[in-house]
Amino acid sequence: MLFLLLSGAIFGACSSDKDRVLVFVKNVVMPPDSWVFAPGDGVTVSAEGFEADDEIMLEIHWQESAEGFAPEGYAKGVRGIVTVRSATSVTFLAPGHYPASTVRVLLLRRGRMMPLGKIRVADGTPKAEALYGISKSDTDETLIERIDLSTGGVTRVATLGIGRGIACAVGLPGSGWIYGVCSGSMAGFDLTMNYYDDFGYRNYLFAGQVTDSSVGLISHDAGRLTLTTRSATRSPSPAPVSWQVPDEVVQTLAVQPFVRVGSDLLLAQRNADGTCAPLVLRVYGGAGPGEAVGADAMIPFWTVVASADEPDRMVQAGGYAVSAGGKTQLRLFNAAGDGAFGETLAEVPGTALSVTEYAPDKDSLEIYLLCEADGMRRIHVYDALKKTQRTLPGEFGCSEIVMAK
Repeated sequence: MLFLLLSGAIFGACSSDKDRVLVFVKNVVMPPDSWVFAPGDGVTVSAEGFEADDEIMLEIHWQESAEGFAPEGYAKGVRGIVTVRSATSVTFLAPGHYPASTVRVLLLRRGRMMPLGKIRVADGTPKAEALYGISKSDTDETLIERIDLSTGGVTRVATLGIGRGIACAVGLPGSGWIYGVCSGSMAGFDLTMNYYDDFGYRNYLFAGQVTDSSVGLISHDAGRLTLTTRSATRSPSPAPVSWQVPDEVVQTLAVQPFVRVGSDLLLAQRNADGTCAPLVLRVYGGAGPGEAVGADAMIPFWTVVASADEPDRMVQAGGYAVSAGGKTQLRLFNAAGDGAFGETLAEVPGTALSVTEYAPDKDSLEIYLLCEADGMRRIHVYDALKKTQRTLPGEFGCSEIVMAK
């Protein structure tokens, strides 16, 4: 009888410990249930006993939207972005990238979690793809602006603090981010949360889109260029690929997004003799220059052309915006063959500063060119499928443009 009583007490204690709710902080005060936060809003939770290394974890639950965007679902293990902390409060950003949702907030301390409460967050799914301009202001701050594709109207999205910039801007479709490089680090701006992040990866020179869900970053060390892929999802990234490229060649490479066409990465050199030349990095081995031409600027782009074997089938092709004599030509480039330039698709006035592509539907592929002429910057548009050209109204102060969603 004594043995049975002791056994019951032991098992009862184990069960009690397992079901007991952990208490790390006391007198928790959550925002009112009636509040609905926009993605990126600051959410403050007050309590007694927060510690310096406490983290916030989120469980996000949503239902199908009116437009049928997503079935009822959830996302767990989402780390909250803490912006302010003290012994009596923690402020984090309301999450973006999800439909309107109820979010369970948990306090993570040394591998164990305590539930704090719930908040409501409005729809934060990425909106329609848009054109963004990036520029430096007189105070060394970086401006991000949305550009209307019809009117050319400019809307300020964010002003990034000093030391926060984005070069080689890349927009992954549907990610809600603009990625790039800042002072050798991978950096990015979250369009759904208006949040800038330095991801901590170092020593990068260039960025470019590798797949629909991943951005590639190129670093340089000991005479080699190395491509590292960072996925916008949680899928594993492929192993790095590297090429032997002389230091003197690397020093001539223009700091602008590289373009992937098939298994080739297209970059551009600006040489001291007044010429520019393509540099092709082949993912499956080898690197080499293309045809050098007299030019003030050379920026890679991608497009589609009719297949040589099947004229009714369109295939991806690479090219360069080549600027000389105050004009810019969109020229096809034969990366897989002799490394020579081919057909000129279009010509626009000015010297090219930045190029980005946009495919709004299956019948259009628009190539946007930010060009400068006579001290004015304008954006010209060439539709590679319709073979039409137009110019956005107005002038622009940005130095780089990128399509992002």
